[in-house]
Amino acid sequence: MRSNKVESTKVQWDQKVIENIIGVSPDLLCVIDEVGNFIHVSASSEEVLGYEPSELLDKPFVDFVAPIDKATAWEEFRRAINGTPVRNHYNRYLHKSGAVVPLSWSAVWSEEEQVVYCMGRDAADLVLAQQKLVQKEEFHSTLLQHGSDMLGLLNEAGEYIYVGGAVSRLLDYEPGQLLGCNVFDLIHPDDVPMASEALALILRSEVIQVPDFRFRTANGEWRWIEAIVSNQLENPAVKALVVSSRDITERKEALLKLEESERRFSSLFNNNPDNATYENREGIILDANPMFLSCVGLPLEEVVTKKITDFLPPEVEQLCTENLERSFQGEKVNFNIDFPKQNKGVVRFNVTKIPVMVKGEVIGVHSIAKDLTEVSAAQAIIQKQAETLQTIFESITDAFFMLGNDWRFKLVNGEFERVLGLSRDECLGKTIWEVFPELVNGSFYHHYKLAISTGQAVKFESLLQPSNIWLEVKAFPSEEGLSVYFSDITESVLAKQEREKLSLVASKISNGVIITDPKGQIEWVNNAFTRNTGYTFDEAKGQHLATFLDGPETDLEKGKEITEKLTTGIPFNIMVLHYKKSGEKVWISMDFTPIISELGQVSQHIVIQKDITFRKAAEERHLQMTRDLYRQNRDLQQFTYIVSHNLRAPVANAMGLADFLTKLDKHSEMYDKSLAHLKTSVFKLDTVLRDLNMILSLRDQQDILERELVSLADVYEQVRQYFMESLAHHKGEVVAYISPDLKINTNRAYIYSVFYNLLSNAIKYRAEARSLRVEIKCQVCPAGGLRIDFCDNGSGFDMEKAGDNVFKLYKRFHNNKKGRGMGLFLVKTHVESMGGTIQMKSKINEGTQVEIHIPGEVSGN
Repeated sequence: MRSNKVESTKVQWDQKVIENIIGVSPDLLCVIDEVGNFIHVSASSEEVLGYEPSELLDKPFVDFVAPIDKATAWEEFRRAINGTPVRNHYNRYLHKSGAVVPLSWSAVWSEEEQVVYCMGRDAADLVLAQQKLVQKEEFHSTLLQHGSDMLGLLNEAGEYIYVGGAVSRLLDYEPGQLLGCNVFDLIHPDDVPMASEALALILRSEVIQVPDFRFRTANGEWRWIEAIVSNQLENPAVKALVVSSRDITERKEALLKLEESERRFSSLFNNNPDNATYENREGIILDANPMFLSCVGLPLEEVVTKKITDFLPPEVEQLCTENLERSFQGEKVNFNIDFPKQNKGVVRFNVTKIPVMVKGEVIGVHSIAKDLTEVSAAQAIIQKQAETLQTIFESITDAFFMLGNDWRFKLVNGEFERVLGLSRDECLGKTIWEVFPELVNGSFYHHYKLAISTGQAVKFESLLQPSNIWLEVKAFPSEEGLSVYFSDITESVLAKQEREKLSLVASKISNGVIITDPKGQIEWVNNAFTRNTGYTFDEAKGQHLATFLDGPETDLEKGKEITEKLTTGIPFNIMVLHYKKSGEKVWISMDFTPIISELGQVSQHIVIQKDITFRKAAEERHLQMTRDLYRQNRDLQQFTYIVSHNLRAPVANAMGLADFLTKLDKHSEMYDKSLAHLKTSVFKLDTVLRDLNMILSLRDQQDILERELVSLADVYEQVRQYFMESLAHHKGEVVAYISPDLKINTNRAYIYSVFYNLLSNAIKYRAEARSLRVEIKCQVCPAGGLRIDFCDNGSGFDMEKAGDNVFKLYKRFHNNKKGRGMGLFLVKTHVESMGGTIQMKSKINEGTQVEIHIPGEVSGN
């Protein structure tokens, strides 16, 4: 009994103590049920939040949390309910006055009572301390970020554990990007051995200056860095290698450039392929390069202190002395000296003397002597080749001139001078608008501008004022400017105009005239109608014009068109194939003109009937002539391309090499290589000339094609035998589907060329990853003629990229294979010479298919 009383007294005492502690505690003590409502709040709520405890009871605690912290406060509450105690959770509450109160919370869940016990403590001092810490950190960070030094802490393995200072600003690395990176991975590979030695040294020392090294920036550039490393591994507050570094790229590059300049000057002098010396005012040699020493056959110690004239014939001594004096007066001089040399005839040297100035005073002269003997001989050869080219150029039958991109005349031929009555001296170097101001804004101007802007050739006819000359002009743009061919067509134009006048007079006399009613029934015809058709007036009267003269081959749609257009009351023209009374076919052009009555209705039609049979035939001939002209113009364009590109390129190379040879020593390796290149350019020039001759030969033979009955199987077998060894070497297979009886009446040499060039290309441009397979099919076309299909599984090429250049001369699509780009050009030329057509399809690494149609009499299957 006594024990229970004692225990009860103790409980009462403990409860009283707790209540006293809660009553005097400045912390906010509360109990919150499982749904988040206050069920007990200590009296300190009034001091902390301004609310009496009764004002908070049975209300959700989140209603008093600042909006910005509601989500995190509720999340922490749920964690406490789930059994995870909350320690020092910071959030902000709203005071009854509206002020924000920072609180630090601790909470724990009671499973027995199913409530959360919470204690909130004023966190104002904590917030203030954090603000001061942030300000201090920002102060130090500002000093580091805006200073010129970069700071890093490395562990013993050379890995970054801290990076600060100007690293982000100077090296473009994001904050924290270098943490964990090894410094040796960022140092230039050539500088890593030196940096490794420095790391080993600092591990045994306190402070070292690291030799300059290159460091990679975030964008991949290399910057020169100088650094001081302090070993603070034993310092418990640091425990790292402290690296203070600076970007010295500009200073370092300036020093490197100075060293490079000195080495370059020394290299230029010692490795100059020409004879080079350095002389004082008295002409004494102070230094000489190896080429000069080799030329005179003496060591340097025997050359210095001698004059350069000691090594030359007496007859050139005065000339050398005079030019040395001019150089010491500050003038750069250049002159040639010629003198006889045993077994070599006359030797020529080109000498350049360059004064060396220091503070406005000449302290010495550099002399450079080039042996021009062999170059002079090469120039004579080049001059002869240039004269040959000029002869070819002048032999062009069309007048020709070339304009640069600035519209200035660069080249004219003799025919240009003859047709226009101008000398080349009056044109060369001037713009075309200066020589022909009347062309500005005229036909010539607009066509030339069109060619330049589109990159496409143009062809036109125009009258040249005030010369009153009609010209046919073809203009071809290129990278160098505009190449223009023209010819005088004044006589043909005047003749054409005269023919038009005569045709007009003839039409007024001989044309048939017909009058119809509104529906098209014939009311009257003139005598010319009778002469043209054979039908008299009585025979024609009452007939419907739309069908009266129809015959077996008349287009019936034309009659329906006439009937429909008669109702519109609008003039129109129509051409139709009619038949005369005799049954003879005649092409008629009829101009219908409606006669409108005062009431605005069609009362009659007047029809002018013209016999255009001759014109139809002429159109067919003109069409054929157009095809021929197109072919000739295409050949002329090809010729122009060769002249303006392939012909000029080797000439320019040869001229450039010739000039370059004048600057080289004849005993040098470069001199021999340059002569070899010169020879190559001349051979290329010869190749282009032979290609020109071949193109002109093909053009001349196109109209005199010799035909015979050609066996396709025989021609194929002949080509196959020729390539048998090459096919076996490359493990190639050719499958041919050609009937032994299949023959076509055409030119055998051209058929052979087609098979030869296509099979040659298939072998040359085979795929390296698979064996070559070629299929050839020859078959008779249903509409007549022969079809040849040629397919291979070679490397192929990009048809879209090749564009219109597939069959052009000198166009190649495989840079890794040798060739001149002639094969496909010859195939297309020969196919078209036989009147045929060619189409090609190709895909990279899939192969090429060629389809050829050749007209002609075919026998066999």
